[in-house]
Order: sequence, then structure tokens, then C-alpha cells
Amino acid sequence: MYWQYQLRKIILGFLGFFNVANIASAQETSKEFWPEIDIWLRVSPSWRFSSYIPLSTNIETKYREGSLVLQADYAWGKVGRLRQTRLLDENRAESLNSNMVRSGYLTGHSLADNGVTYSENTFYAEFHLRIPLKRQFLISHRFRNDFRWLGYENEFSTRLRYRLMIEKELRAKKVSFVPYFSAEPYYDSRYATINRVRLIGGTSVDWSPRYALEGNFTYQHDTRSSVTNLYALNLILHLYFETGKAKPNQPK
Repeated sequence: MYWQYQLRKIILGFLGFFNVANIASAQETSKEFWPEIDIWLRVSPSWRFSSYIPLSTNIETKYREGSLVLQADYAWGKVGRLRQTRLLDENRAESLNSNMVRSGYLTGHSLADNGVTYSENTFYAEFHLRIPLKRQFLISHRFRNDFRWLGYENEFSTRLRYRLMIEKELRAKKVSFVPYFSAEPYYDSRYATINRVRLIGGTSVDWSPRYALEGNFTYQHDTRSSVTNLYALNLILHLYFETGKAKPNQPK
């Protein structure tokens, strides 16, 4: 109950802040559509490789960007009380690991102009800490460090990101739903300040060991961008694969 009360205070605080920021800001607002395909390959109960192919389109100007993400993660550590659940990026309910590390590479650029407007190459590292709450809620802390090379001049910068997320699995017969909400501030070394905060709310729907659909709504406030307020609809198709050594621990 205490955790739920504190989380409610955090969410209401973020929403209140951005409501004031929206009213006060007279700068640019953008509405975008973000379709994406995520491919997951589990090679053991702990190791997994994945690839993301996200696109973004400005609904009004039709400006587009595309990216390719390659990453690997390793999970370990059981929670205090044995618990089985499906996480946001999982295709089935399994015993919950409390820790995960992930590293990856992202390359992206603007489309239709050969990356003149935007180009980026980024290596990143993440640490995830998962804490189960009462009533089957799960809180996840993600700490991420980005090492970025931007533009044709490959300007180097770093970015520190912390994401707080709450999620919970709901089941209806053989269909699994994982609604979630997250808040994530960004610290950018180019400006030596927290210039961006992103709020995301959505759900993942799983009806097959091979497929899942995810939809969310994103609000992003950036004080150092020409687009101060960004609103985006994100639709993701997850495709899951596994090797023979990746034997799931199915709930009874």
C-alpha cells in the first residue's frame, strides 16, 4: 500500500508538471506515429539477443526517421518470493529474474534525404532492477548510459537516463495483457542538464508463443529541442524465437 501511494504521488507530480509546461510553452508541438518491429531470440534461460526496427513519421510534415537497434541481455537473480509473470518484453510467464544487464548499438538517420537532417550512432549499456509489489504489480528501475556520435561530423556526447516503470500482467483465458506506465528523465552532456522527460503509457497483448502486439502513447517534453512537446502513438509487433537450450519454466 505504501509503494502504491508513493508511486501515485510520483505519477501525479509528473502529470502536473507537464500540464503546467504545456500551458506555459508557446513553442513547437509535434504529433508523430512510431511503428516498430522487435525480434527476440532467447538462447538460454538467462541470455537473449534482440533487434529493433523503429520508424517515426511526423503526421503533419511527413518527415521520417528510421533506426536499427542490435542488443544482448543477461538476466539473473530470483526475487525473495518465487513469482512467475510475463514481463512487457516476454512472450510467456516465467520465473522472475530480479536483475538484468543489457548492451547494444543503435544507428539511425532521417529518410528521404540520406541522413542530412539527422544521423546518429550510439553504443549503450543498461542495468535493470525489478521489485515485485503487492497485488502482482511490478516496479522496474532502469539505469542507462548512451555514448553518442551525432551528425556527419560525428559530434560525441553522452546521455544518462533513468526510467521508472510499473507493470502488471492480466489474463483472460489464453490471452495475456501487460499494461504499464513509465517516466524517464534524460541528462545530456551537450547541455549539462536534464533537458528531456518522457512519459509512456500502454499495454502489450500476447496470444501466441511467437507473437505479441504492443501499443502505447508517448508524451515527451524537451527544453533544448525545436520541438518542445511531442505526442506519439507507438505500435510494435514482437516476434519471439528460441533455441532448444532455452527451456522455459512454465507456470503450473
